[in-house]
Amino acid sequence: MQDVIRMRHITKSYSTGSERLVVLDDLNLTVQEGEFLAITGQSGSGKSTLMNIIGCLDKADSGSYCLDHTAIESCSEKELSAVRSRKISFVFQSFNLIPSMSALENVALPLVYRGVRRSEREAIAAKALQEVGLSHRMHHLPGQMSGGQQQRTAIARAIAASPRILLADEPTGSLDSRSGEEILSVLRQMNRHGVTVIMITHDRQLAEMADRQLHICH
Repeated sequence: MQDVIRMRHITKSYSTGSERLVVLDDLNLTVQEGEFLAITGQSGSGKSTLMNIIGCLDKADSGSYCLDHTAIESCSEKELSAVRSRKISFVFQSFNLIPSMSALENVALPLVYRGVRRSEREAIAAKALQEVGLSHRMHHLPGQMSGGQQQRTAIARAIAASPRILLADEPTGSLDSRSGEEILSVLRQMNRHGVTVIMITHDRQLAEMADRQLHICH
């Protein structure tokens, strides 16, 4: 297997008043294509900061980051946006669905930005919703669905984008245990289909179901 993510000597810090808070210090990370990696650590340990750097939402202060043969630290904002659009999908604890749009419209939204014509993107979105068991809910608004169904809709949106990498930040954090198990099952299914999955979780039991764990110490 080839490396899809390779980070070397990554450092990231933030200003807090007159002080400088180092969040990531000389971090090295390699993730192989098709791997399922769980990132764990206490609150404030830098998990979300690392996720933001992996997802090209933020840049490290120093170090090198190669994402699928692209040197991220040398990319412009426009190039980073293109990398995110083509290669990465995100799933968040808060679902990030648009309340006024149906499940089908929410799932199809990333394809709008890619210029996919309406009939094609609706067909792709419908298939993605079918894969997560929500064909019967595709015309419902988020407020008409349970938390687990909303999170499955968010994952269907990620599936529709055909990502190389799925970044899931506490995807089961606001769900009951049964819904959480359903979400993990869908993530594993995506992984079996070749998607590299990187999941942040505070749940050690959940993390043990991944191929590998990375624990960040504060």
